[in-house]
Amino acid sequence: MSETEYAPIRIVIAEDHAVVRQALRVMLEMEPDVTVVGEAVDGEEAAKLTDEQHPDLVVLDVRMEGMDGVEATRKIREQNPETAILILTGFGDEEILINAVEAGAHGFLLKDASHEELLDAIRRLVKGESLITPSLLRRLLDEFAHRHEEHRSAHGQLTPRETEVLQALARGLRNEEIARELVISEKTVKTHLTNIFGKLQVEGRSQAIIYAIRHGLVNV
Repeated sequence: MSETEYAPIRIVIAEDHAVVRQALRVMLEMEPDVTVVGEAVDGEEAAKLTDEQHPDLVVLDVRMEGMDGVEATRKIREQNPETAILILTGFGDEEILINAVEAGAHGFLLKDASHEELLDAIRRLVKGESLITPSLLRRLLDEFAHRHEEHRSAHGQLTPRETEVLQALARGLRNEEIARELVISEKTVKTHLTNIFGKLQVEGRSQAIIYAIRHGLVNV
């Protein structure tokens, strides 16, 4: 495929371990539709590079020395809201993961994810999707299974159908899968999602999923 047929996905990598960072770069640049435009060793450098390079996506290690992935996410979202953010996380990072969602991260992937899973996540995020993998979702469900808030919340404003859509979303289903399961059109799913985001005052799918988990709307 020639350069005139596509614009490569421009990526900044932020990882404080040099070997991991270099491995990510080599892995990504094996793909003809991906180019790495910068590498950072901490969140502050990642935010600076993002401001300079305006990449399509930043891959952030959630735990870095200095400015971590959560603070970097917040800063990048403030300065470059059009840039997608993929957080790489390890086991035991559930609380940090919640903070990263609230800071505006778009997707999350375990550090031991395969090459194919990483590329799939990147391509989905640059299309405007959000991503929480099933394994991460299960850990979040376990973490918050006994933390349901008791006060009346915004989810009481959702219609029964909107609640069904939110539950399906929190199970990791894509729009077309939700449509099939609920026997409605994808256009109707998108309309429900827009209404859900507005009622819950969240910015997208990841934040809506976290809301559902926090308030016990997902059946474990």
